[in-house]
Amino acid sequence: MSGSQILKICNKLELSPAESADFTDAITAGNRSRSALVITPSAPPNYLPPFPSAEEKYPWVPNSVLILPPGEAATKPGSHSDYEKGYYYPLDLSSVWETVPLTQIPFQPKRCLDMCSAPGGKSILTQTRIAPSEHIANEIQPKRLNILRHNLNRCGFHNLFTQRLRPDQWATYAPESFDLILVDAPCSGQSLLAKGIKNPGCFNNSVVSGNAKRQRGILISAITCLAPGGYLLYTTCTYAPEENERNINYILKRHPELSSINIPDFQAFRSALSEHFCYRLMPHHGIGAGGFACLIKKEGNVNSLPPLADELLAWPVTQTNSPS
Repeated sequence: MSGSQILKICNKLELSPAESADFTDAITAGNRSRSALVITPSAPPNYLPPFPSAEEKYPWVPNSVLILPPGEAATKPGSHSDYEKGYYYPLDLSSVWETVPLTQIPFQPKRCLDMCSAPGGKSILTQTRIAPSEHIANEIQPKRLNILRHNLNRCGFHNLFTQRLRPDQWATYAPESFDLILVDAPCSGQSLLAKGIKNPGCFNNSVVSGNAKRQRGILISAITCLAPGGYLLYTTCTYAPEENERNINYILKRHPELSSINIPDFQAFRSALSEHFCYRLMPHHGIGAGGFACLIKKEGNVNSLPPLADELLAWPVTQTNSPS
């Protein structure tokens, strides 16, 4: 990654000179990941992971999530026997931050679709935060689907279903059928650099624009699946405005029945790159590698949802095989 690429993204993000310096340091250092452990249904009662807890306390972190101190990722919680038992699910703290907007939904969702679910972190956090009654975790890639099912099964989320449909297929088979949809969109993954993971080409214009186009297609299908009065949470783990604010601007301009939702706890993270309620976590904030979140509501009231075809619920997590 060249200095010119960093300067270009800093200009796109309209960062001040001081913020640009902090952002550059975070990207080049590659050590800004913060580990968080989500306690799962597989864990024994009153279980605490055998790792130190960070001193920082954030009001948006639920009691069922343990934050590790900076640098404690070196303890490799994914290698511990308790991980294999499914007692906790490790992820970057920024993923926990991205699901805070779900707490603004004024009802328990009846039916949730996680449209781009693998490896399962957003579905696990959604179940932890608001526990939708019916939850489908979707992943189109067979190998990633197997990882998703393994993670959900190991962690004890046996009330979920999985599927492997394309977004446009969901729009055809299940219009206005979900009062909550998660779109943790495939993206250029620029925040991987802040974790110290190589990601060549993630700042290339063709990579960013290609991802933005795919994300808009996913969002359009997701909106079709969203019931009146329902909510859609859009998240990414990249910094590019094209994949974040500009996608939200694009969608809300073309769908007047949609509106973004204010998140009171997130005022410090409000993006200046959109008039809508978009929120950014940057790697120099000290809360993980970074992310983007926007909660969208479709006008109307959630009434009864239409029934789903039996084949859409044919793969409960308790089954050991996978759809083909």
